[in-house]
Amino acid sequence: MTWYELWLFLHVTAAIVWIGGAATIQVFGVRTKRAADPAKTVFFARNVSWTIMNVFLPAALLVFVSGVGLTVNRDWDWGEPFIVFGLVAGIAVSLVAFGFLGKALGAAGARLEAEGPSPALGLRIRNLVWLSRVLLAVLLAIVFMMTVKLGT
Repeated sequence: MTWYELWLFLHVTAAIVWIGGAATIQVFGVRTKRAADPAKTVFFARNVSWTIMNVFLPAALLVFVSGVGLTVNRDWDWGEPFIVFGLVAGIAVSLVAFGFLGKALGAAGARLEAEGPSPALGLRIRNLVWLSRVLLAVLLAIVFMMTVKLGT
């Protein structure tokens, strides 16, 4: 096994964990909303918050580190469009997901548990779920750019 193959394996595996997990959470989000049960919504919000910080954050860090390893190992130029897009979009998604979304979902779940359902809190949770869908779409755009390497 070469260093390139190792970096590629780590990069793809970490991306699968991060993006596949984010897609799966969307399915659970739809099912939770349809259940219309505040207790299930609390459980969902708290578990998504935990997953973002304890599963997706380490996976995102591994995506970044292995991406650097791939770039250095292959002598790719840091100005390649797919690398620039991946870095900029990946950092943007990470800042929003790990700096805001994870904590906000956890806080919304705790508030729902303490105060019970309200229209304002329901709207807050729906908005956070929509934000997570936008972040997933950006992650999929990164995968597209990494796969087809537009501009190279």
